[in-house]
Amino acid sequence: MKRVLILSALIFILFLAAPVSASTPLITPPPRQVEWLPAAVTVGRGIAISAASPEEQQIGRVIAQEFTRLHAIPTARNAKGAMEVVLALSASPRGKALLDASAQASQYRAAPGDEKYLLETDANRVVIVAETPRGLLYGGMTLLQMTTKAAGRTEIAGARMVDYPQLGFRSLHICIFPNTELEGVRQAILLAARYKYNAIVIEPWASLKSVKHPETAYEHTYTPDQIRPLIHLGKALQMEMIPMLNSWGHASGMRGNSAQHVVLDRFPQFKPLYEEDGWSFCLTNPDIYPHLFDRYGELLELFENPRYFHLGLDEAWGHRGLMESNRCRGENPRETLAAHLKKIVGYFSERNIQVFMWHDMFIQRDHPTLGRLSPANSIPPFNSHLVLEQLPKNVIMAAWNYSATQEWPVMQYFEEKGFPVVACPWKVRKNAVQMVETSKKLGIMGMMQTTWDSLDVTLPTVGEAGVVAWTEPGFKIDAIPYDGGFLNPIRQLSITSLPKLENTLRSSARR
Repeated sequence: MKRVLILSALIFILFLAAPVSASTPLITPPPRQVEWLPAAVTVGRGIAISAASPEEQQIGRVIAQEFTRLHAIPTARNAKGAMEVVLALSASPRGKALLDASAQASQYRAAPGDEKYLLETDANRVVIVAETPRGLLYGGMTLLQMTTKAAGRTEIAGARMVDYPQLGFRSLHICIFPNTELEGVRQAILLAARYKYNAIVIEPWASLKSVKHPETAYEHTYTPDQIRPLIHLGKALQMEMIPMLNSWGHASGMRGNSAQHVVLDRFPQFKPLYEEDGWSFCLTNPDIYPHLFDRYGELLELFENPRYFHLGLDEAWGHRGLMESNRCRGENPRETLAAHLKKIVGYFSERNIQVFMWHDMFIQRDHPTLGRLSPANSIPPFNSHLVLEQLPKNVIMAAWNYSATQEWPVMQYFEEKGFPVVACPWKVRKNAVQMVETSKKLGIMGMMQTTWDSLDVTLPTVGEAGVVAWTEPGFKIDAIPYDGGFLNPIRQLSITSLPKLENTLRSSARR
């Protein structure tokens, strides 16, 4: 009993002697290089954003609004009595001075890429320096997670960190079906930004009205003016906003299991534009090109001249012998397909826009190794896999597989053919983790997390794929608690009251 009392006393003395520090916060994705400091920063009367350039100021408005939403912390007009958040691009005079004065300058300069950021705290301020506004935003997303409230006091954990992503392109593909609520799309975009994604692909299907081709959307669906705020939201969050229109298969404008065709169910006079079963465009009919090009143009205008466009081109079932007629195949089906690809890729090349294509039409179904491992639709008479060599090498192959949990060789196949490649998993965690890990191992362009008809169900996997894409190869995702690390951020984005961060694109003087 005496020994127990002595040991208890020693433990109590050691506890008193230990430095008092805020608990280490859970950051997702976790920073690449971080030193947690014993002294936390007290927020006080609010936060004061210090930003000079318009780009820095816009990021400051996003961070300030999120501090209010997540932590009920107001924005102060000046730093007196408030915690100052300094945002500086590294090429600016202030950014250079802050970087030169930092003990982390060498680590920052050695870090790869233009999405890196440096974050430091001291007694009453936080400094974030980055190469680009996107990097500043990522520092802000980390800062929001470093903020805690205890004993009636709001604090930010003391830290010095240099952080950067492993994969350069980290995108989320979102479908808008006729039953999709736009607030659900908003929630997904906000969650993607929270996990430091840098691109959003929006595929509107038959859910976006077209001025030039009103037959391609249902009567009671969304207008461009309703979709535009979501595009501006992504831009405010420093993401590439990428439109998509399927340009061979999936021409029905609806999913295959819906047994609906948005055009032919109502306007049978447009039947010549499609193959006999209506699933794919008729590649021998030249009238499909004014149709496609008009719709491309409307999407490019809506998305405000994007750098990328997704052409789809997957699951063109007609070539699989589902119909006897070769009306839409021509005398040489492979030449028909090659001419189609040349036309549509050429449209975007003339506009300096890089295109994505789903990979599956360019893998031979009976290939001795790849065919059995890949969604592969190239069979006679099209033999579309033989057209691969005619594609420009800047076409991005979106390699999709929704069940692979072992290393999948198809991405390496396209990479060795000389194409940029993005890995495209879906909602299964093991599949997403493995696909993204393989992407890091190969050093390919990046990943495109898909959601399809299960947007809400897929959101936890969106977080998991984002963490794996950011972190070093071999990162153990199980180190992050599922409930606190992946479900909490979703709970923080209640769909009934989502922030309108697209408003931060307007300066305070114009609001």
